Amino acid sequence: MWTAGGIRAHLSDAVWLRRRRAPWGDQVIGRVLRFEGIRNLRDLGGRATLDGRRVAHGRLYRSGSLHEMTGDDKSALEELGIRTVIDLRSHWERRQQPYEWPGVRVISAPLVDDQLVASINARFEAGSIPDEELEDWWRLTRVFQAPEEHSRSIRVIFDSFAGIAPGEAVLFHCRGGKDRTGLVAALLLEALDVAPAEILADFMLSNRVVGDEHHAGPIAAVVDAASHRSLSKEAIQAVTGVKQEWLESLSDYIEVQFGSVRNYLVDHIGIGVRGIERLREIYLESTVS
Repeated sequence: MWTAGGIRAHLSDAVWLRRRRAPWGDQVIGRVLRFEGIRNLRDLGGRATLDGRRVAHGRLYRSGSLHEMTGDDKSALEELGIRTVIDLRSHWERRQQPYEWPGVRVISAPLVDDQLVASINARFEAGSIPDEELEDWWRLTRVFQAPEEHSRSIRVIFDSFAGIAPGEAVLFHCRGGKDRTGLVAALLLEALDVAPAEILADFMLSNRVVGDEHHAGPIAAVVDAASHRSLSKEAIQAVTGVKQEWLESLSDYIEVQFGSVRNYLVDHIGIGVRGIERLREIYLESTVS
């Protein structure tokens, strides 16, 4: 799946850093959209599939939490056609950092338990999590186990993707927009038959966001304020970014447990073959103009 040969060659794709102007005036760095109160927001459009098609632009967006979005941010997102938001955060996180968005359907599909995220948050703020645990962030936060432990939420997520009306867009997010959101993006792109190199490229793009001056300040401030001790460079990178090995390990896990992402979604989650076909009908387009 996402460990196929040739992936590493695509990670230096220079298009990521190309700057252009978006219709609503915010800058775009490659596929990353700059908003005042939203981090790591990007369009999944343009990713190439194995059969020569591509993901349609302006239909699928991923991001970090929306609790700090401004009125202008909401207006800009609505201009993009976003009418459905899938919130992957726990109920505890939603209570701690709520937001309201009248006129937009917000669907809760938590991919982590309240007790776990509250415990990790408390330990992190107390500075009591060893660097070694932080460096293994996906194991600490049980992202690897989410496909099995939160299969009901995964079904809600994919039913929501399949229910988007023509001309509308959907945004899905967690807290930082990199871990749970990265998991869902990878599953979705695999369901759309996107090339493994493209799936990994989207996943790793979160690290470019961390390094961008528009996002680096707020992210660093959160880490500094949350811990009362000096963290190792590796721990900081794990908390704020992503590792290629995480996606590769997730791919291996799903392959061992279910045979493939397709089998996982079709049989274990239960969207069926028709569900896969429906997703491709909605979100893929021909590259022939």
